[in-house]
Amino acid sequence: MTAPLAQPIVSPAGRALERGRDRLLAIQHERGFWKAELETNVTMEAEDLLLREFLGIRDDGILRDTAAWIRSRQGEDGGWAIFHGGPPDLSATIEAYTALRVAGDSADALHMQRAAALARELGGIERSRVFTRIWLAMFGQWPWERLPALPPEVILFPSWFPLNIYDFASWARQTIVPLTVVASHRPQRSLGFALDELKTGLWSREQQSLATWAGRFQALDRALHVYEKHPVGPLRRQALALCAEWILKRQEADGCWGGIQPPWVYSIMALNLLGYSLDHPALRAGLDALETFAIRE
Repeated sequence: MTAPLAQPIVSPAGRALERGRDRLLAIQHERGFWKAELETNVTMEAEDLLLREFLGIRDDGILRDTAAWIRSRQGEDGGWAIFHGGPPDLSATIEAYTALRVAGDSADALHMQRAAALARELGGIERSRVFTRIWLAMFGQWPWERLPALPPEVILFPSWFPLNIYDFASWARQTIVPLTVVASHRPQRSLGFALDELKTGLWSREQQSLATWAGRFQALDRALHVYEKHPVGPLRRQALALCAEWILKRQEADGCWGGIQPPWVYSIMALNLLGYSLDHPALRAGLDALETFAIRE
C-alpha cells in the first residue's frame, strides 16, 4: 500500500514568483511585447532641452513641462542625484541647473542659489564629467581645448588597429562616432547667459608618468590636439563623409539610434553640423521619434 502524495509546499518565494509571472502576463501587449517607462536621472531631460536650444527648435510647452519635472527632482541639499535616494551628483546638478537657466529660472532664485552653491562645493564645472563639459563647450561655457581630442579620422582605423571604433561596445561606438563629428566642428551656440556661478576657477590636469597607461593616453591626447589644429584636409573630409554614412546606416526604423539617448542626440547634432537640414528625412524621423519616447504626466 502506497502512502498518499504529500501536498506541495508553496514557499513565500514561490508565491512571489507566481505573482510576478501573472503581473507580467497581464501587462503584455496583445502583439507580444512589453512597453513601460525606463526611468533615469534628470540629465536626460536637461540634455533634451539643450539639444532643442542647440538646434533652435525651442518649444515653450516642452520647455515649461520639462523644467517643472527637473525642479521636482531637486534634493533638499540643492542638487540632483543620478539614482533614487542617492547623494547629489555634480554633473547632474550642473546640467539640471543649466537647463533651468535655459527655461528662464533666475540665477538669483533660492533653488538656483542652493544648486550653484552645492555645485561649487563639489568642485564646480572644472570637476564635472567629460560629457557635461562637452555640452557646455557647445554653448561657449567651456573651452574645447580642455576636452579630450576626438578626431573623426578614427572611423578610418581598420578593425585590427588599436582603439578602432569596434573595440567599443555597440552603444559606445554609436556615441563616439557622432561625437567625433561634433568635436571636429567645435560649435558654439549662445545661451544668452554665462555660468560663472558654477565655476571655482580651479583647473588643473595632473601629469601622469609615461610608465602608466594614463600617462600614455595623456601623451596621445596631446599629439591629437596638435593634429586637430592642422588636420589633413582630404583625410578629414573623407573621415567626415564616412562618419555621416556610418551614422545614417545605423538609424533604427523608428527614427532613433540604439533606443537610448546619448547616440541619438549626438547623431542628430552631428548630421546637422554636416549640413543636413532639420527637414531631412533622417533628422525629421529622429526628432519625431523623441516624442514617442516621451512620457507626459
